[in-house]
Amino acid sequence: MLAIILILAVALRIAGACNDLWLDEIWSLTTVRGISSPWDVFTKIHLDNNHYLSSLWLYFFREHGNWVGFRVPSIVAGLGCVMLAGSIGARYNARAAWIAMFLFTFSYVQILYSSEARGYSEVVFFSLASWLALSKYLDRPGWLWAAIFSLSSILGFAADILFLIFYGVAVLWSAWRFFARKDNKAAIARSILACHAAPLAFFAALYWVDLRHIIVGGGTPASLPIVFTNSLAWTFGFLPRPLTILVAIVTVALFVHGAICMVRRQEIDLLVFYSAVIFVIPILLILLHASDAIYVRHFFIGMSFMLIVSSCALADLYDRASLPRITCFALLTAFCALNAWQTLSLFKYGRGNDSEAVQFMIDKTKGPEATFGSDHDFRISLVLQFYIEQVTGDKTVKYFQLNSWPRTGPEWVIHHKESFVDPTSEKQFTDNAGNIYECVKIYPTAPLSGLHWFIYHNTSTNFSRL
Repeated sequence: MLAIILILAVALRIAGACNDLWLDEIWSLTTVRGISSPWDVFTKIHLDNNHYLSSLWLYFFREHGNWVGFRVPSIVAGLGCVMLAGSIGARYNARAAWIAMFLFTFSYVQILYSSEARGYSEVVFFSLASWLALSKYLDRPGWLWAAIFSLSSILGFAADILFLIFYGVAVLWSAWRFFARKDNKAAIARSILACHAAPLAFFAALYWVDLRHIIVGGGTPASLPIVFTNSLAWTFGFLPRPLTILVAIVTVALFVHGAICMVRRQEIDLLVFYSAVIFVIPILLILLHASDAIYVRHFFIGMSFMLIVSSCALADLYDRASLPRITCFALLTAFCALNAWQTLSLFKYGRGNDSEAVQFMIDKTKGPEATFGSDHDFRISLVLQFYIEQVTGDKTVKYFQLNSWPRTGPEWVIHHKESFVDPTSEKQFTDNAGNIYECVKIYPTAPLSGLHWFIYHNTSTNFSRL
């Protein structure tokens, strides 16, 4: 059974990775091409899109083009998350271990973020590893587990600064347990230093060389309550908007049931930990961040721990009478079906199939020069430049900035939308000079990653009809 689960986990993540790089990955790759040493990843790229470990991997393989191998660290970390989820679930019972591995294996968001060249899969892996190491240390203090926790926490910060969501709660949780043991002050001080001295020193250094200079790369403004609610929906594979009430019921029911299990086992400190890491700290940090560019991925750590709580709740249901057991099977079946539907969309649409879109426009251009415009110069031109280098052939290419289109207009115009909105567009539009553009192709993306592209062709007589 273990072999089957791990094989499925690897296969799903590799399949999810076998598609084009999208904007944020290309942005990271383009950024590391402009630095001259690995150290510059920490000291010169002052962007919130910089995930240090992922950027280091991109730096060493930066000339490989549109390469699936950029996503290998995330795939490996994603497989590690499945195994760690089982180890954490096993601290409740064997049934919870299997259910946790099942949930992580088939979760759409776990598959998605474990198959792209960013730091989200790695930060969850090191959050789970740190939790496991810290819980071992709190049960039986020893330098080995303290060292593992410290190293894992340092790597967690290096994966993504979102690790602060987990680490902030871990500090409070460990302090609670240290003082609850009623050790003498010297023993408490030794425990705190053993676990937290190295991670805090690393975070301080990271703040000094990078975080205090960081620039938010921007994004589409969103409401914090809506995005947080959507993150809870995506935890279980629901499409957020039509099923908000059902999502709330399922989430609250599973969390409350898991809370009851923890209370029954006299694990009040764990209940506080999960409540904080899933609900309290993510919202507080994002409020402090004061940015309206909020995405579901910013809650990914809490979403992952929500799956752990759910596995304990479902395991408890299974161990009861026949009706709760049937409920457990029904919930697992629904989870698998909902997430399978979203995962199939990832296999079908990828993250927008931008290389195919660029190839389509180049192939349909009759003359020797292909001209482009768009509704967002940074988002579109960066991706265009990346893929045009690979598919132009003998054609020359020119991109016109938004405020500098020629009187006759570019031949091709690309409009885009975020992945969380429907891929619908106007059939045609007219620019300021009166040129008419007709939508000839739509390239949708899978949910939560990539961008929808809408390809418009200039209907002017200056350009050949398609």
